[in-house]
Amino acid sequence: MKTPRHAPRHALLAGAATAALLAACAAPPPPAPGEWSPQPPNPNAPYPAESRMNGEQGMVLLRVRTTPAGLPASVEVKESSGHARLDRSAVETVRTWRFKPTPDDGTVVWREVPIRFFITSPPQQPTMN
Repeated sequence: MKTPRHAPRHALLAGAATAALLAACAAPPPPAPGEWSPQPPNPNAPYPAESRMNGEQGMVLLRVRTTPAGLPASVEVKESSGHARLDRSAVETVRTWRFKPTPDDGTVVWREVPIRFFITSPPQQPTMN
């Protein structure tokens, strides 16, 4: 592969390495062979735009009661992020998730799910044209 004349080869390699690292950090690790995982994968909770613009960050710890089929029957905030919008985004998203099915023996299954909201880059500012 030829390197364009306008970009040094080491700059291209560094850019490719950075892109690969960012992709690896953003994606959850793949499940081990034979390990259960939801299909399609559970979505991430969206970061509310107003929360992002106001610099609101934190972690929401949810308690989720699931059915034997792995569907959320109840989602509660166990520990708030301190920001209602973040808590609401986490609860609304986890209500759509699928969890590993459990035996249908009448046992109530509660799970704890942490949802983290951290700003890794400044919000985009509108441009004036």
